[in-house]
Amino acid sequence: MKKLIIISQPSKKWFLWELAHKYEEESIKNWDKIDILDLYDKKNFQPNLEFEDMKILNPDPNREKFQKLIKDSDELVFIFPIWWGNMPAIMKNFIDTNFGAGFAYKFQKWHSVPLKLLAWKTAKIFTSCDWFKYIYNNYLCPMYLKKYIEIYILWVFGVELKQFELYDHMRKRTKEEKDKYLEDIRLDLKREKLTWKFTKIIKDIIE
Repeated sequence: MKKLIIISQPSKKWFLWELAHKYEEESIKNWDKIDILDLYDKKNFQPNLEFEDMKILNPDPNREKFQKLIKDSDELVFIFPIWWGNMPAIMKNFIDTNFGAGFAYKFQKWHSVPLKLLAWKTAKIFTSCDWFKYIYNNYLCPMYLKKYIEIYILWVFGVELKQFELYDHMRKRTKEEKDKYLEDIRLDLKREKLTWKFTKIIKDIIE
């Protein structure tokens, strides 16, 4: 099983980078390959999506490389902070630029539902905020954000959202609390290793 971590957190000192490294560390023990794609790394820069004809997108040397990483991965792990009630613009631009028609989905004549070209892949989302989870859950997000990503993005590609985690009030969290979150990651990946073998067998039979 191959995993691709896509992270948009500008500061390497923040908790989400600890989480990304922990996820990578534990995944290496259990899976074939794990890649981390830091969207704030200058070598991964992608300009804003521009085109006059949707079939002729603006030149982007990273698009082909990133699409290969996505295509070769069984699971996509999105890690980002919640800014203004949504994902950072750099993450949204990554999705706009790389998950386009012809790669992630294909329009079908006489069908209102596009053909999903990334079926059988799964996704996980780990995000953080400085406000309280209760307020986000009941008044703002992540229910809105989770459903938005699940229905209007991943569903179009055929990708199943397996997990959505919101870590709230992060400025006030103690080291012990953060360590507990990281330990939960370790245990989840350990359990996941047991179920993946059966999932792969079923996938191979159907394909």
